[in-house]
Amino acid sequence: MKIYIIDQHQIVIDGLVSLLTRKKGFEIVGHTNSSSEACNWLENNDVDLVITEIIFENENSADLIKSIKKLRENTKILILTGENKLKRITDLFQIGIDGLVEKHNDSKAVVEALTCIKNGKEYVGEELREKIMQSLLNTPNSHKNLPLNEILDSITNRELEVIQLICEGCNSKEISDRLFISFNTVETHRRHIFQKLNIRNSIGLVRFAIQHNLIEH
Repeated sequence: MKIYIIDQHQIVIDGLVSLLTRKKGFEIVGHTNSSSEACNWLENNDVDLVITEIIFENENSADLIKSIKKLRENTKILILTGENKLKRITDLFQIGIDGLVEKHNDSKAVVEALTCIKNGKEYVGEELREKIMQSLLNTPNSHKNLPLNEILDSITNRELEVIQLICEGCNSKEISDRLFISFNTVETHRRHIFQKLNIRNSIGLVRFAIQHNLIEH
């Protein structure tokens, strides 16, 4: 996996380079302290994943992510953050980030996140995931009772069961055990659900499920 790092703190970049050059399967192909320099680099170079922080002074994190996705639609994005504003974090997942690691975690969390994303899944630490889920459940929503449309009607009962368990924070292995179906079957259901609802990740699914009253909570 080819990785490009964007962080305004050189010490963070140095730490990530030191960590990941010792891990098989990861290659640091470049790094910068400037988001504008990063966009210029990405315009001419392909990369599998970008690691960046959530806040740049005088810059908007959402704009940076949108720029990366515009330049390299298939490039994955892992965010490092010391911020705990849940709405901002959920908004970033809606825009298209693939994972988020809080900076108070150790290096194992970064490797775990990268491995997870490399395998085609999004990553949120268990503690933060729980906070996000709870925040979404407690947020009043004026669209909660929207009528089901044809897309929602296409969701099967089994897919509804999978949606419920994803929203409870279960991973695919746990869903497999709970529903007595294979891991691969769960992954197929997950893929079909995301395609039908046109969402990118579990955070987006929770928000959608709450808006359309698809889950019990």
